[in-house]
Amino acid sequence: MKKFRINRLLFILILVICFGFLICSFRHFKVDKNFSSIPLNFNPSGSISSYVWNGSEVAIKGGFVKGKTIDNRTENLILRSISPTPEISIRANSKGNKTFYLRLENINPVDTNFSNIEKNQVKIIDSHTVALAISLKANEEKTIKAVPKDNTDGFEFVMLGDNRDGYQTFSQILDQINAIDPAFTVDDGDLVFGGEPHKYRLFYESVAKLKVPLYTTLGNHDIRENGRPTYTKLFGPPYYSFDYKNVHLVFLDSSRGFTEKVAIPEEQYKWLENDLKSAKGKLIFVFSHIPPSDPRKYVDANTLPNISDEERPGLIERIMNNYSQYKSLNHGFPDQAEAKRFENIMTKYHVHTVFLSHIHSYFSYIKDNVRYVISGGGGAELLTTNSYYHYLRVKVTNEDTYLEAIELPSPANKIQDRYIAAVQLFAKAIYKEYKTTVISILIIILSIIAWILWNTRNKWERGLLFWVKFLSQVFRTSITIYKQLKEDIFKKR
Repeated sequence: MKKFRINRLLFILILVICFGFLICSFRHFKVDKNFSSIPLNFNPSGSISSYVWNGSEVAIKGGFVKGKTIDNRTENLILRSISPTPEISIRANSKGNKTFYLRLENINPVDTNFSNIEKNQVKIIDSHTVALAISLKANEEKTIKAVPKDNTDGFEFVMLGDNRDGYQTFSQILDQINAIDPAFTVDDGDLVFGGEPHKYRLFYESVAKLKVPLYTTLGNHDIRENGRPTYTKLFGPPYYSFDYKNVHLVFLDSSRGFTEKVAIPEEQYKWLENDLKSAKGKLIFVFSHIPPSDPRKYVDANTLPNISDEERPGLIERIMNNYSQYKSLNHGFPDQAEAKRFENIMTKYHVHTVFLSHIHSYFSYIKDNVRYVISGGGGAELLTTNSYYHYLRVKVTNEDTYLEAIELPSPANKIQDRYIAAVQLFAKAIYKEYKTTVISILIIILSIIAWILWNTRNKWERGLLFWVKFLSQVFRTSITIYKQLKEDIFKKR
C-alpha cells in the first residue's frame, strides 16, 4: 500500500512538471535552440536596418537584423529579407582581418545569385535560408546583393489573407504555392487568431515548408493579446516597401482599424506619401489588412471603437471570439474621414491595385481609377454562404496585370478540425524546439509507468493471465467450429 502511494505521488509529480512545461511553452516562443533576438532597428525610408556587431557595422537594405544564433560555437548574425533583392553591407573595424558569419532568411536560395562573394562562401541551410561567410580586412567595406536569377520582365506572386486558424485550408494553399513557384507570396494579415506566442509558433511552423519568400502585413487579430512584439521579432517592421522590376510594392499597418478609431497613425501617412512620391512612374501595389470602406451593402455600425476602456477587455474578447456576433459589423475604417483620406491618397499617386483582407470573402471593384481587391479566404471562417476559400495569383507583364482567384474546397470550418490541426502542429513545434526535454520527459513517464506496473504486478498479473487463456481458448474453439462446419457443408454437397 505504501509503495502504491509513493508511485501515485511520483506520477502526479511528473504530470505537474509536464503541465508546467506546457504552460511555459504557451507563454514563450523560442525561435531556435540557440536563437536570441535583437531589438528592431529599422528605417522605413529606404528600408534599412543596421546593427553594430563586435565593433563592426552590419546593415541590410530590404530587410532587417533579426537576431543571433550559435553554430559550431561560432556566433552568426541572422538577417531576414523583406524584399526579393536585399543588399547587405559590412564595414569591418580596425582590429585586423576577420570573417563574418551571416544567415540570410526568407529568400529562395535556388533561384538567387549573390554578387561580390565567392560561391564557396555561400551555403544553403534550407529552402529559404543561406549562410554567408564574408572575409574582410581591417577597415574594409563590402556590399553583397541578392539578385533573383529570373531575367524576364514579368513575374508572378501569390496573395492571400485571413488564414488564421484554418490550418488545413492554409496548408493546402502553401502546397499549391510551392507547386506554382511564384517570385514571392504575400499574407495580408490575420496570420494568427490571437497574438499569444504559441499561436505565432503554429503559424511559424506552418510556413516553414514554404519554398518562396513570404512578405506579411499585420492584421487586427495579430496584435491581440500583445501580439505586436512577437510579430516584430519574427517578421520585422509593421510597414515598409520595395521595388521589384517595374513594380513598387507598399506594405501598410492598418491593424488598429477595427477596434480603434484611427486605423493608420499620422507618422505612417507621412511616410506613405513620401514613399509614393518616390515611386512615380512605376506600377504601384499597396497591401493593407483592413479596407478603408466595406463594399457590402448591408452592414451594422462598428461600435467596438466606442466601447469604454472599463468594458473594452472583457467585452471585445467575448465579441471577437464569437465570429457570428461581429461578422455583420462594418469592416471598413471606423472614421469615414480617414477612409476618404486613404482613398484620396491612392488616387492621387495613381496606385494600380490596393490588396486588402479582413472581410472573409472576395470582392474586386474600381473606385476613383484605383482597383481595390479584398481577399480574405485563406482559411478563417467564411463570411457568407456565397463565400469560398481562395487565394490570388497575380501575373505582372509589360502589357498588363492579370489577377486570378483560385478557389479551394470550402467545407464548413468545424471547430473540432481546427483544434485537432492545432494540437498536431503544437506538438510538432514543441518537439522541434525542446527535443531533448520532450524525450527526457517521455522516458521518465514511461519509466515510472513501467515501475508502477512492476510493483503492482500481483494485482494485474492474474487478470492478464485470465484474458490470455480466455482469448487463446476462444481462438482454438473458433478454429475447431470452423473446420467442423466446413466439413459438414462440403460432405452434404
